[in-house]
Amino acid sequence: MAPSDDCRVEYADDQDESYQPILNDKRSFSGEPVSTELEEILSNMELSHPTRILRATILELRILFRLAGPAIVVYLLNFLVSIATQIFCGHLGNLELAAASLGNTGVQVFVFGVMVWSQNLRSKFDLKKW
Repeated sequence: MAPSDDCRVEYADDQDESYQPILNDKRSFSGEPVSTELEEILSNMELSHPTRILRATILELRILFRLAGPAIVVYLLNFLVSIATQIFCGHLGNLELAAASLGNTGVQVFVFGVMVWSQNLRSKFDLKKW
């Protein structure tokens, strides 16, 4: 299988000594085009250092929130269900509230343990789909 021109690696030799990336990849390992926006922000020497860092941070946070947003929403909804359960059990009495609180905590710890165990098992046996 011959490599195509799009997957070729370009060596950056036209940069000054203060900034010189090792490689400029045109494509990622997944075959999708790589955005050079972050490298352009960080290599723009016309901007001050704090401005470059701020813009790069905002760009990275946008990308991370796009990836982590669904997980954050699920966690918050799970937390709200737990709070609603404890509020309703609080109306029944102190003993019931304590029981519901311990039950919710126990279930959440158990589910987290199962999640960590399955991830360890998956990485141990190198399972792609499980």
